[in-house]
Parts: sequence; C-alpha cells; structure tokens
Amino acid sequence: MAKDKLDEFYENLDREYGKSNTDKNVDYVMSLIKQRLLPGGTVDDNISVPSLQSVAEVMVIMTERPNLTFEEFCEKDRSHKRVIEYLFIRARNHYDEVEGLIKQLLGKSFKGLTPKIVFAFLKIWRQFNSEYKPSSFMKVVLFPEKAKEIIDTLHFLINGEIGKNAATVMFVARDEGLISSCKYEDIKDEFPSIHQKAYNKELSQLDMGERETFFRPTRTALRTRIGYTKNEDGRIEFIGTSLSPLNMLYQIWRWVLSLF
Repeated sequence: MAKDKLDEFYENLDREYGKSNTDKNVDYVMSLIKQRLLPGGTVDDNISVPSLQSVAEVMVIMTERPNLTFEEFCEKDRSHKRVIEYLFIRARNHYDEVEGLIKQLLGKSFKGLTPKIVFAFLKIWRQFNSEYKPSSFMKVVLFPEKAKEIIDTLHFLINGEIGKNAATVMFVARDEGLISSCKYEDIKDEFPSIHQKAYNKELSQLDMGERETFFRPTRTALRTRIGYTKNEDGRIEFIGTSLSPLNMLYQIWRWVLSLF
C-alpha cells in the first residue's frame, strides 16, 4: 500500500476507534523529547538519576499493566515520568550509565520484579539505546510495528550479496509496499556490505522491466518469512498483529529520527 494511502488508513482507524496504547505511548515519549529540544537542534539530556524503586515500579507497570499508557502512570507519579525520560532520552548519549542502573536491579528485591523481567527489559532496551539504535533505514520502513520482522528478513534474503540479488530483494520489498524506497542512499546504513556501483547498476536494470516470474520467489519468501498476505486492493494484512515491545521501541525510534 502506498504511504499516503497507509497514512489515510491509520487516520480513519484512529478516528473510528481511537488511538492504540502503543501510538499513545509513542506520542507521549515524543512529547517529552520535544520539550527538551534546544535551539541548536540538540536534545537536553540532563536528567537526574531516578531511584531504583521508581525504575522497578515502571518495569512492573509496563509488564503487568499493559492497558495503562505511559502518560497515565506518569501523571500519577512524577518519579515515573523521570524514569521514562531517563530510559528513553538520557540513554541516547549515556549508555553505560543507564545500563548500569538497570543492572543494579538484578541484585535488589522489589515486589513483582523478577530477574526474568529485568533481563527481558534489558534486552529490549539495548535495541533502542544509542549504542544499538536502529539505522536510518527505519525512515523508509512503512510498517514500524513490524520493523524487526521486515529488517531481519531482508538481511536473511540478501545474505551478504552485493549486486543483483541484493537489488532484487530491495526492489521487490518496495514493490510489495514494505518500504518506501530502495535507493542506495536510503539502505546503505543498514546494509553496509552492499556495493554502491554494483547495486545501482542492477537496480536500474530492474527498473527497466523484468518478468514477474523472476520476482516471484523473492515475493513468496518475503510474505512467508515476515508473515503477511495482500488483498486484491494491495493492502497488506499481517498474520499475527500483536505488537512486541521491541517493535514498539523501533516505532518510537522512527519518530525520534523524524526530529533530526
């Protein structure tokens, strides 16, 4: 589905049913980031260290009360707001500091907080922070809620190829409506092994026309591995639409990229 039609679809969905909690959480984090934007375009990350008790409480709330939005529990307790700011803003440039604080919870005892929850949260958080942040390729992924599946599948299919195979995979992904662009400038950060000259040469030839039978294996592989079908109108329907915490963080990161 084209990006403009996709945006219209989600706008209609929001008007009819209201925004999902995930969208509300993304909006809330973005509002916190915008509040800290400085005139020069940088973000003020001078955020004081929250207490371990507050961090533990936020982890438990996010795990045990997914029906609550970030804004709802942050408005009731300002210490929780500081935790969200610390985890999602301070960590961008102070990774070791924030990771160290999270790891301290492994040696503490808080009601409802288990080592399993801490390890799971730490794994997800690492994917989002400044050291492990998704590349700028996220800007062209049209379904940020399925970003992990889409990006992992593209890496699997490209498998280190630098020319025709890489160009074919990206070309078909764009044609399927998974990404908005397959230009080298848009994909180079995520796929650094692809050679610009070879890739652009093969991509230009694909743009000139190729038989559908040539694209079919790649198209099938994308649909099978990511898990989606396409309706007659071209709209993509994912099989299993639940949003994982990691994909939620990918979605937040896509919004962060839009600021810079």
